[in-house]
Amino acid sequence: MLYEQPRLYDALYERFSEDIPFYIDLCGAGPVCELGCGSGRVAIPLAAAGCSVTGIDAQPEMVAAAQARTQAAGALSGSVTFRRGDMREPQGDGSFAAVIVPLHSLSHLLTVDDLLQALGSMHRSLRPGGVLALALHNPDPTYLAHRGEGLERIHRDVADVAVYEVASYRSDSQILDVTWYVETAAETTKIAYQLRMIFPEELLLLLRCSGFDLEARYGWYDRTAFGPDSGTQIVVARKR
Repeated sequence: MLYEQPRLYDALYERFSEDIPFYIDLCGAGPVCELGCGSGRVAIPLAAAGCSVTGIDAQPEMVAAAQARTQAAGALSGSVTFRRGDMREPQGDGSFAAVIVPLHSLSHLLTVDDLLQALGSMHRSLRPGGVLALALHNPDPTYLAHRGEGLERIHRDVADVAVYEVASYRSDSQILDVTWYVETAAETTKIAYQLRMIFPEELLLLLRCSGFDLEARYGWYDRTAFGPDSGTQIVVARKR
């Protein structure tokens, strides 16, 4: 899986930084818990901006990469720690001011039971009135219906890396089965993974059932209004 290969993950995603100012503005001084923190792409800039951050990731390779990256960053205005964990489990003692789940990480939970367990745990991890921020795909049924029609190259702003994708969508379970072929000068790596497509009104229902009230919903990190043409749904909710 991609998350077992931090160097490849960083090559594909390191240049994406449009969400970082959004999370810095949202989280303030923290303390904040980032779930699915990866190699620290968001957590370390948050700490550099003066935030207290706890980064949680299920993959030990990512935790190790994030810790090494923190050491390389040197002194930070805030603090940051990383550890292995499952987003379906409560983190800390209910004292986090914010919990964030960037870059569609929640979509790796494939069942309603897993989603409700994770959102309930996020609720318990937050202090009263704490904020939850989620970034997810806004599923396009027309696009999903045409998955499985062959190999497609995905544009990535990464030198010397080409990504080809084949995917198929199962509408009964709302699961997208994806296979990537990542070509570098040295090798081609095959990566298979699954994503649960979570539709906008479904997400609001899951949040309400988990004790959250919607505060804002955006179509992009510049706080563009969410609408029918938005490819991304960015939700900010508050613990009830």
